[in-house]
Amino acid sequence: MQLTRSKKSKAFTLLEVLVAMAIFGYAAVSLISNMSQYQRMQLTATQRTVAHWVAMNQMAESRLEKEWPNVGVTRGTADMVGKTWYWKRSVSKTTEKELRQVEIEIRLEQNDELATTRFVGFIANKAIKKT
Repeated sequence: MQLTRSKKSKAFTLLEVLVAMAIFGYAAVSLISNMSQYQRMQLTATQRTVAHWVAMNQMAESRLEKEWPNVGVTRGTADMVGKTWYWKRSVSKTTEKELRQVEIEIRLEQNDELATTRFVGFIANKAIKKT
């Protein structure tokens, strides 16, 4: 009996393994990059949402004050979701005599150059006599 049958190998070649590893590596890096970008975007959206809530609270407090706000800038802090937020309220005159513009900027860090959010509203003089 003669064993002349050639047995074909059913294993992968080194080149096929390397190509598969390269494809898997590229996919893994892309997935990790996308997940990292998604987390950054989610954090930014969360910070902007909370900053907007802080700004709306500051505007509500401005509207609830007994006195009409004086023209000028005031600063302060507010705590929300376990963080301290820094706000700046700028009150300015408008073309309407009995109306003031209130601009509120919120920052996560006191020295941030750009505000996390900016909210603009108007407050009417409560001393206006209604006819």
